[in-house]
Amino acid sequence: MSILKLQITLFIQFIFAINTFSQPTTNTYINEARGEMAAKNYFDAIQKLDICIKLKPSTYEAYFLRGICKYFLNDNIGAELDLNVAINIYDPYLYEAFHYRSFVKYRLGKYDEAIMDINEVIGSEGNKPTLFIERAFSKLANQDYNGSLDDCNFALNKGIINENVYLCKGMAENALTQFDSALQDYNKALAINPKNEDIYVRIGITNAGMGNYNEAIEQYNKALKIDTGCTLAYYNRAEANIKINNDRGALNDYNKVIKYDPTNALAYFNRAVLEADKNDYTDAIADFDQVLILNPKNIQALFNRAKLKTAIKDYQGALADYNKTIEIFPYFTEAYYYRAQLKESLHDLTGAKVDYNMGKVMSEVSRSGNTLQRANDSNTLSHLSALHANFSNANEKPADTINIDVLPIYYLALKDNNRARPGYFPVLLKKSKKEYNNYWLTNKTHRSSLTDSSLNSLNENTKDSNRTAEASLQKAVNKTNLQLFNDAIKDYDKIIKHDTGFALAYFARGVDLCKEIEILNKFNENEQYTLINKTYHVVTDPKSEKYKKALSDFNETILMEPEFTYAYYDRAYVKYKLQDYKGAVDDYNHIISIDPDFAEAYYNRGLLLFRLHDNLNACQDFSKAGELGLTEAYIVIKQYCSQVTK
Repeated sequence: MSILKLQITLFIQFIFAINTFSQPTTNTYINEARGEMAAKNYFDAIQKLDICIKLKPSTYEAYFLRGICKYFLNDNIGAELDLNVAINIYDPYLYEAFHYRSFVKYRLGKYDEAIMDINEVIGSEGNKPTLFIERAFSKLANQDYNGSLDDCNFALNKGIINENVYLCKGMAENALTQFDSALQDYNKALAINPKNEDIYVRIGITNAGMGNYNEAIEQYNKALKIDTGCTLAYYNRAEANIKINNDRGALNDYNKVIKYDPTNALAYFNRAVLEADKNDYTDAIADFDQVLILNPKNIQALFNRAKLKTAIKDYQGALADYNKTIEIFPYFTEAYYYRAQLKESLHDLTGAKVDYNMGKVMSEVSRSGNTLQRANDSNTLSHLSALHANFSNANEKPADTINIDVLPIYYLALKDNNRARPGYFPVLLKKSKKEYNNYWLTNKTHRSSLTDSSLNSLNENTKDSNRTAEASLQKAVNKTNLQLFNDAIKDYDKIIKHDTGFALAYFARGVDLCKEIEILNKFNENEQYTLINKTYHVVTDPKSEKYKKALSDFNETILMEPEFTYAYYDRAYVKYKLQDYKGAVDDYNHIISIDPDFAEAYYNRGLLLFRLHDNLNACQDFSKAGELGLTEAYIVIKQYCSQVTK
């Protein structure tokens, strides 16, 4: 469970007071960015600062301000990278960069590093009491409870009296089981701000620690009257309900947590345990599935799911889970014994005997290992079992639920009919012969890079043949825009039969095959868009066959035009639909090597990297996509990247 969010007043006024030392060409963009930040238009500010950095990569202030913008957009990984650059460049405002970086590192769970950064600030700012409150929260999160108390008391002795210092002090005292003192400090915080739901939650947690579960529930109820979406209150009320044997109430509370925070692994895990106790094995397994989607190395979820699969006689599934559990953590003694019993049921007596022996060996290792080794094993087990849950208020979320799928394919549109349909991205086709094969996005600045040889292969043909090909292509594109895909595909077939080297016709035909499937899917009530890390089931024939035909067309396009980025992009989309995630990532890699500013390629690659459990690089891709102007990236960052770190 994450520590209560650090409540800090960010000195944003400082940002707008900074004098600019950059050249005049960068000065304009920085001033415009400051204005956007003052209006809380952080995304627009990033676009200004990105231009500034391209003009002059050594501009300290641009990295500093962009890091702060990313902080407010919850792009913590991107913020840390920018603030690192700012600190490395060095400037008279170095300590403000340390200050903001400490906030970012706190969010990322790098509490030791956050404390080091705030120490730098304290050394330069003359021991300001407010800085000690900030450091107290970092020490609290780092489990240095006495150090946290020392910083809180320092701030109080300097005359700083606010709800945060008492709240932090109470949390440290609660962790030290000084419950009476904690309640006294929480009440002092409550006297300052009786509308802070977090204080009621903390009072409830302390009461629960004292065994006063009914009183704890009353405090959680008070918190929920202030904020009906307070997931921390629901979660802790569920635990209190379990203590008083109100399992139904606990289930309802976990349902609420998941409603407001669908990525909360703790709630899925505990709900699964309650469901298993009620013999609802199918629902319990589904919840453990969700835990493992969010945290693939959670051995407790794997181990429990294996036992449930055994109960419903899914022996092969159970065996796979036990195997994975032991692969991740070879010292898990119970897993060997349970796997041995399962192997006996499967008549694998030799394998069962090996597992019983291994269980005994691991049991002996656990008992006889030296203190340091046992501590290391325990830390490893704790780390692998940890469930990362981000408790926050519902008001802070862009949406309670969010369907996230890769951005769709690019398609052709004529110059006089190039308005984008929702969900598709048009590649504009100019009509002039000179620019016949040069197309670009109507709403983006980057262009495709078709080779001159391709232009010549078409333009050096006879004029009649040229006009015929162009007219045929325009006719087919018009049919596509009317969603007459079969007719359009027939036209592309004729073009290709007439000119087997016409790369654009292959590209357009591949696009139409994909679009036909997508339109059909909209009429299929059972088709659902995918979530990050949710298993995508390949569409059944004939749809998958159409994707394979589209793949062949994009392959042909790329053979003829190896620098045509949109062909790689659409081929990656098809590979994704066919579950070739690594192949899709390879295509996005190639796009980015050709065009480093292709925002959609970073975004889609990020989603696929999430599927492949490479969360850090995924979030770095989302950060880059956001820098390049893709607003969707910051929605994903807020939902999935707030706690991702190395």
